[in-house]
Amino acid sequence: MRRAIVHAGMAGAIWGAVIVIPSLIPDVHPVVISCARFLLYGLFAAALALPRARQLLARLNRRDVLLLLELALTGNVVYFILLSAAVQFAGVAIASLINGLIPVAIMLMGRRSSDGQSGSMLISMAFICAGIAWINLPAIMQIVNGQGNGDKAFGALLALLGVLSWSWFALRNARQMKTLRFSPSEWSTLQGMVTGAVALFITLAVCIFQPQLLPTGLSGERLSVFALTILFLAIGGSWMANGLWNSAAQRLPIAISGQMIVFETLCALLYSYIIARALPSANEAVGILLVLGGVAWTLDAQARRAAQVRRQLAG
Repeated sequence: MRRAIVHAGMAGAIWGAVIVIPSLIPDVHPVVISCARFLLYGLFAAALALPRARQLLARLNRRDVLLLLELALTGNVVYFILLSAAVQFAGVAIASLINGLIPVAIMLMGRRSSDGQSGSMLISMAFICAGIAWINLPAIMQIVNGQGNGDKAFGALLALLGVLSWSWFALRNARQMKTLRFSPSEWSTLQGMVTGAVALFITLAVCIFQPQLLPTGLSGERLSVFALTILFLAIGGSWMANGLWNSAAQRLPIAISGQMIVFETLCALLYSYIIARALPSANEAVGILLVLGGVAWTLDAQARRAAQVRRQLAG
């Protein structure tokens, strides 16, 4: 389980940067960012699959293809459009706050299949929710008191829709990985190819029906920044992070793998502090400790349950 937790943490560290990156290119529409990222991801995945493409595709059935299309939309293209727009409208802090609710959504949506749901899980969820809310308490109070602008409220709504989209993806993907029909790297490659095809379709639709969204007015310097960020998003944020996450999802109970996504929220906050050259406030430090405490509570409970099972088997 230790290796799975490390892989989940590494995926979260990469995805934390994915949350921050749209704030660095506010002059590019979220749909364009998403399509460019996943087009490149699809090309990269297809290139990797070439030596074994015939063998890999022959193992696919109709159900696999439909599931890959579903995952491409819910976990990649649609989710990232929602997340990018949330960051650009509401900022990194609020987008991270809402995105950090993914473990709670996964637990609630997957309660029938969650083999880790218990009193310990609920306590852990309470810690995580309290920590995320505490981190962004000032922003929450602004929205509650009507002092925040409409952009922040709209961004928060988009982030919430993104949480629902990615939570659905995580549950469906985890169930697929439990079947052991494909290795984590094979499934990540297949996801990349299908996601690239979906992104190509959306790109063509944008070029035909909404050409004004294309970043044709970017300067050479801004175009270079855009290209570098898309390269990182495609290779690191998609192919590499997806492979790490699939590896973790294959080895961890669904409820626990869902909680591991909090690393994404914590890393996004860390990167935003680095960019701003600032230290976390007292509120933020307390919130981060609460989130880490919630994850530690779950892992400790899981370790104690595993030890109890081993003792029963040994007895």
